[in-house]
Amino acid sequence: MSNATNADVDSVTLTIDGQEVQAAAGETILEAADRAGIDIPTLCAHADLANVGACRMCLVDIDDERRETACTTAVDEGMAVDFDTEDLWEKRRSILELQFTEENHYCMYCEMEGDCELEDMFNRAGLDKDRFPLEYKDIEPDTSNEYITMDLDRCISCGRCVRTCEEVVGNDTLNFGNRGKDTTIIADSGVPLGESSCTSCGGCVQACPTGSLYSPLSAYKGRERNCEVETTTCSECSVGCEMEVYTNSGRIVKIEGVKGGADGSQLCEMGRFELLDDRRDRITEPEIDGETVDLDTAIETVSAELADANSTNAVASDRLPTETLDAFADAMDGLDAALEIPGAARRATEATIREELAADGHEDLPADSVEDILDAEGIVVYDTSIVDTHPVAASYVRRAATDGAELVTVDGDEDRLKRFSDESLTVGSPLAQATAEAAGAVADGGSASPVAGVAEAATRTLDAEDSVVVLGPEIEDTEALVDAYGLAAMTESEVVSLDRGANRADFTADGIDEASEVAYLLAADDRGEDLDRAIEVARGADTVIVQATRESALTQIADVVLPAVDWFEREGTIVDADNEERAVEQVLDPRGEIDDDREIIAELQEVPA
Repeated sequence: MSNATNADVDSVTLTIDGQEVQAAAGETILEAADRAGIDIPTLCAHADLANVGACRMCLVDIDDERRETACTTAVDEGMAVDFDTEDLWEKRRSILELQFTEENHYCMYCEMEGDCELEDMFNRAGLDKDRFPLEYKDIEPDTSNEYITMDLDRCISCGRCVRTCEEVVGNDTLNFGNRGKDTTIIADSGVPLGESSCTSCGGCVQACPTGSLYSPLSAYKGRERNCEVETTTCSECSVGCEMEVYTNSGRIVKIEGVKGGADGSQLCEMGRFELLDDRRDRITEPEIDGETVDLDTAIETVSAELADANSTNAVASDRLPTETLDAFADAMDGLDAALEIPGAARRATEATIREELAADGHEDLPADSVEDILDAEGIVVYDTSIVDTHPVAASYVRRAATDGAELVTVDGDEDRLKRFSDESLTVGSPLAQATAEAAGAVADGGSASPVAGVAEAATRTLDAEDSVVVLGPEIEDTEALVDAYGLAAMTESEVVSLDRGANRADFTADGIDEASEVAYLLAADDRGEDLDRAIEVARGADTVIVQATRESALTQIADVVLPAVDWFEREGTIVDADNEERAVEQVLDPRGEIDDDREIIAELQEVPA
């Protein structure tokens, strides 16, 4: 993978199999060929990874003088490259035959049959049998990880998974173990994958060219060539990764990151696997007191309850498109309901803080992009739960630290980034106090407080030329936010704010202060802990109305349940952590009684307050 572009370096001319090619100085032969539409064979090269020349498929003859790997050799002016000669293909065939001999590649029984790059290469080389006896080790597949199976009998040691874990995810879980013929892929020091430091992001699965790494969620559901692919935006958190959703016969086969895209084809466990693994029963018809009713009856009942209510509280999922949340906010405003959307209150507080600091000359505090973390020389992370809530952003922190950035992590509980931190500080006091002490230390030139270590470490780290303060979702106290932004302003650092909201569009949602007579909870496809706040609000109400995609602990306590579309049936836009509007595309047609959540919301807007 080269960073060279035609815009910033001189152009060179070379020939590849007699075809004249223009390339940028510093590019590899393989990159130049790819841009020219010339298909030099390879198995270990990948658009998002550094090149290592491990597979030897891309061997080329240069100027009839030497033989090199195209993926690791830079272009040169006047270079004459040949790759499609019989002698080179004979070398490739020998390597491929040995691959098939040393691993278990019975294609018809493999999950990747039809999509396997090794199988394609075998066919391209004109091979239909192997001359040598099979000597594979018959290694038992590692199924200890819920979402990723490692079948190392199919591994060709290309190293893509290792490089993905190191270069893209920044977690360094996978590596090579042993030597020579016994070389294999190991997790950490050789523990089962499910017991390792693996984050289950699945980047290794997407990078693997064979069936050595695969997800049981997608196994045998269909070949890529038989799938339709829709590119959309993940709304599991505010990073807003692009994802390609593969569908076949009206069902989702798998979810992958966009190869060569802004996120380096990266997704997290939530976006790649959990969206596929929601096994709760789907709500397709309305219910009142546990009995199925038609949609008109349910809407009439809900309208009557809202019209007669003396007080109404409403909570909406932050995963929903802006258009749906705007419509819901308008409907609730017409009912004088108190509305809460995760992250909205914190964003409003931060906007006020930024406005006040801008008046004092600090106008450029928010980072232009979450990816600014990658270029930072000093990073302070307040609340390392971003490892779970914003995993791709956490990967940027790990990568920056690995590349030499000084990292200080501060947490009131377990430090999830301790392995990568130069200074890990688990404070017994609330994180609000930690941010206050750090800001105070910068202002006063020192601190004698119980968390003075936070102040000293933050001051030193943020003294770097390019420094970033990362605020995780647990930083919600107003004073803590004031101090964190104050610390960034005094040290001329950028702020990357990662609150609880996945959609960071501006909404008027002042929050809920007290119990109400009626609770309307637009839960959509929220699951697990994301439902906790809605359940809390529901338990304080006399009448509970839930609009949701699937059954949950929340729908079990509802008086009225209304259907909602699933994540793959929605369309609209969301605003990501970079304050960029991103498209949410419909992947499959809706399967319930409604085509859009706004159909029901539109009926509610006609309810008299």
